[in-house]
Amino acid sequence: MNLRFSPLQEDDIHLACRLLQSNLPESVYNQTIFACGGYPEYLKAACKCGSHSATLLIGAYSENLLIGFAEWRRMEQMLVLNNLNVDAAYRKDGIGGKLMAYGETLAQKDGISKLALDVFSWNEQAHAWYLRLGFAEEGRTYWYVRDLTPSVDRDREALAYIIDDYPMAEAHHQKYGFSSLKIRTKEETSVVGRLGEQYYRIQLQSGGWSGCNLLTDVLMDLDRGKRLLLLSSDAYLRERDPGLILSTESIRMIKLLENQEVLYE
Repeated sequence: MNLRFSPLQEDDIHLACRLLQSNLPESVYNQTIFACGGYPEYLKAACKCGSHSATLLIGAYSENLLIGFAEWRRMEQMLVLNNLNVDAAYRKDGIGGKLMAYGETLAQKDGISKLALDVFSWNEQAHAWYLRLGFAEEGRTYWYVRDLTPSVDRDREALAYIIDDYPMAEAHHQKYGFSSLKIRTKEETSVVGRLGEQYYRIQLQSGGWSGCNLLTDVLMDLDRGKRLLLLSSDAYLRERDPGLILSTESIRMIKLLENQEVLYE
């Protein structure tokens, strides 16, 4: 096989997104930004500054056919694998391992010694593969969904809140289908993601949820048709809020590159 690796061609981004969708259950796919209608355009925009971008899309090509890709996010202290997908017809050809090795090379060029990724717990084959490649579990995140309901202590007074940079968030949402809102209330400042027209996404801090509150009242005021998607390290969060439904579970894995030699498959 004449195999080459290179930055993903812009014309192949839609193909890469279809490949990504084919590898996730619909219920999980719909709870990610990947399902948002403008995600392909977002990736195109992310690639416009080439090697200077924080998002690196690497394609695996057989001749001129895209058969796999990896999406890496360059953080300050680590390189995060956001996606790795290989066409089903080529999964026994070691393409995934070669994409991982390519990512390690990128990390070393940037002077980064730590790789990170998230894998769903139900994907046992991928989890075992990452373990063989030298990754170790760092923690787990539980994905909960629930309907928006008013908080028990909500009074009839007008809600007092401020949204920072709302026009920019709206413009981003209209173009790409997802965005984030920075919401200030008298109690706290929160960053809330919006995924299409379906979900508000909140990354919870430890012990940061006991049921619907002032923030959810604000979210209902903005769009009561959305549901909440809560990401938490607490496996027992439903004991504090019976309205939560556990949707899925992801595992954060890390690998330190210093003094490690792993044969990629």
